[in-house]
Amino acid sequence: MKNKMKSQEFLRSLEIFYNELNYSEDYRIMDSVGRKEKLGIIDAGYENFFTQKLAYFSGKQNTSSNQTPLCILDFGSGTGEFTVMMNLLGHKTIGIELHQTHLKLAKILAKENGLSEDLFVFNDKKELPFPDNYFDLVTSFSVFEHLDQETISWVLPEMHRVCKGHVYTLVPNPIKPIDDHSGLAFLSYMPRWFALLYLKFVKEKYEYSKVTLSGDWDVYYRFLPKLKQLFEDANFIFEFLPDSLHYPPLDKVPPVHWIGKSIKIFGFDLFVGIPLMANFLIKMGRPKQYYYPYLNLVCTPKKENFRQKAHH
Repeated sequence: MKNKMKSQEFLRSLEIFYNELNYSEDYRIMDSVGRKEKLGIIDAGYENFFTQKLAYFSGKQNTSSNQTPLCILDFGSGTGEFTVMMNLLGHKTIGIELHQTHLKLAKILAKENGLSEDLFVFNDKKELPFPDNYFDLVTSFSVFEHLDQETISWVLPEMHRVCKGHVYTLVPNPIKPIDDHSGLAFLSYMPRWFALLYLKFVKEKYEYSKVTLSGDWDVYYRFLPKLKQLFEDANFIFEFLPDSLHYPPLDKVPPVHWIGKSIKIFGFDLFVGIPLMANFLIKMGRPKQYYYPYLNLVCTPKKENFRQKAHH
């Protein structure tokens, strides 16, 4: 980006949001660090990731060597940091969001960066308010784990309808022992009914549900085979972003081949845990991405008739 993202007014409004929800100091610190990473105040490599990722998708769209700006829908755009970043990188990006407070913050960020507030669209209907084949790329960042089965049943067909290129989805993999939303261990391994019961007993340890529209736990864990089935059932070709473009980088957040914990005994580090037999199962045909802590999915809607017309 030629200019770094401006965020002074956004951060001021975010502090008011924290106060309204009566967030604890610990949760504020944790949440604000994540947002400052997205804003580029703390360097988490997002700008480099987006630059390379969007160049990759632009290259897939065009046979020429020239990279052209993409028309992008950022589904579940939240407080808008990534939508604004993609616009500042030169791509026409629209963010769509259900949460009104998040949308208000996103519009503040857009205006602060010289962009139109109209980049952010409120939508509470079971359809996307865009024409067929309108977008080159549909993105979603840590959104799919918040969609229940009823919502997914209309979201995927609608993404298929409005997207003429690719759908990119970054989603936490529940094989990761620590849950991103609560910081609790092994939550994703529990049956949902048991996880909800468990959360009632440790409610003081997490505050994520304060920000959900329902005021309840809205995280639905799906392992790779289930996600693959959902996209393929919705008539998508299911693939992965190349490892070189993966976020977070695999050298920083490596695949999960063991589940356990390192402990110190007499000054020595000892790992106590369970091996997942990853190398053996990969050799037997399981995708290596099954063990990635975060999944970077690239799904292409099957539209033979549309693509044939586009080539003529």
